[in-house]
Amino acid sequence: MTILGWLDEARSTGARLAPACAVLGLDPRTVQRWRSRARADAPGGDDRRQGPKCSPPNRLSEAERAKVLAV
Repeated sequence: MTILGWLDEARSTGARLAPACAVLGLDPRTVQRWRSRARADAPGGDDRRQGPKCSPPNRLSEAERAKVLAV
């Protein structure tokens, strides 16, 4: 089930949007934007965040990562 599906289920049982969003760690305005995109675009206008496109310059090498995990 998607985040919007969970919110719909909560709202159908009487929950208000702001408290339901707080439980999920979302701002109600974010949910409103997702819903407007779902109406304007293809179905499923859910969370479109993709994360960073490149790794940071101070990223650990695999050897350094292995040492940290070993500790």
